[in-house]
Amino acid sequence: MKIGIFWYDQDRVIGIAHNFNQTDADSLGLIDSDYNHVQYWEKLRVENSHLKYIEYEEIPRGRVIFNTKKDQPMIYMDSKLFKTSIAKKIAMFFELYFNQIIWKKDPHYRTK
Repeated sequence: MKIGIFWYDQDRVIGIAHNFNQTDADSLGLIDSDYNHVQYWEKLRVENSHLKYIEYEEIPRGRVIFNTKKDQPMIYMDSKLFKTSIAKKIAMFFELYFNQIIWKKDPHYRTK
């Protein structure tokens, strides 16, 4: 089980998935990744030449956090990604059990 940030591009999940410690929870019991989309996008542009002239908010994206109070991962993502086939790929990328995830839409992750 991992947390992090992601985009869904060309029928695949790209981003960063990483381990976390339960002791890193904030006052609400949430554990979030230190990675942000703006900074990590620059790394992905170097690794994926087709992204060179695309801005980070042009590709559907999201974030995986962990809720210690519910003992469940939560995925906030662009509403365009709410398709079972895509959601299963996201779950696999973060090594999560599909039926244990709390799925949420977030206007912050709206694709331009």
